[in-house]
Amino acid sequence: MSPEKMALTCALGVVVGILPIWGITTFLCLLVAAIFRVNVVMLQLVHYFVYPLQLLLIIPFIKVGTFLFGVNPMPYALNELISKFKIDFWGELKQVGFAIALGVGVWAVVSIPLGLGIYFISHHFFVKWRKANQRELKSQ
Repeated sequence: MSPEKMALTCALGVVVGILPIWGITTFLCLLVAAIFRVNVVMLQLVHYFVYPLQLLLIIPFIKVGTFLFGVNPMPYALNELISKFKIDFWGELKQVGFAIALGVGVWAVVSIPLGLGIYFISHHFFVKWRKANQRELKSQ
């Protein structure tokens, strides 16, 4: 695999892996692998590697999204959220869904420079790695 494809795979794995919607990133990685024709195993490996970041970033993405768009912040305490769901399940589900959509908007803005940065940094690393391996093979 070329350094370009490996770098693209790393960038896509990180970007998709931190999407603030829990539970769909594995499927999205398969879809992204088919679209961009990258190595599925490497993509999933990177995706699983950044899984803890996804869990850490879900709430911050949502908080920034609700702040930027001037929406009343949803309760983040589990007890408060459960009581609101008991009172008005569908209304609260709509509010949470909207807050998550705002978090996805923030993720989309963050993911472009993040993906580009990861691509260029990892591309540099993979080019050096490939050259070192080629030198080692020639010396044998």
